[in-house]
Amino acid sequence: MEELISLHKHWLNADAVKKVVTAKIGGDHGLPEGLAEYAELHSSFARLSVLYGLIYVVVEGYKELKYANPKVDDLLSQEEFVDALRLFRNSTFHYQKNPIPEKALKFLELSESESWIKALHLAFKQFFEAELPIKEIMDKLNA
Repeated sequence: MEELISLHKHWLNADAVKKVVTAKIGGDHGLPEGLAEYAELHSSFARLSVLYGLIYVVVEGYKELKYANPKVDDLLSQEEFVDALRLFRNSTFHYQKNPIPEKALKFLELSESESWIKALHLAFKQFFEAELPIKEIMDKLNA
């Protein structure tokens, strides 16, 4: 159970970032309007990159711990997405000489990669909710 709780912690890290991926930073940056919009877009992409990398950490742990769940396993059977996500994670968390590395583009250019990763994130959420007493704990906390 401890290993599953630890894996869930990693999913929670990803989920926390997911909540702010598209948030506007806002404020007066003193930048011209076009440049401020570009900065917002860059900031959003940086957060998205971290989110995708953190989701891959959950994939690694899930596989290493040999968990099984039909929805998660179905998505992870799509090896092209999994391998491209691994490379994307590497391009985010390891220094790259190129500002837009091929490793990142491989995942981003895959048709349906955004739908796949959203489905994977949701499948992990449902997996953890089924395997851990999350609802019961939340009910106790709210009582």
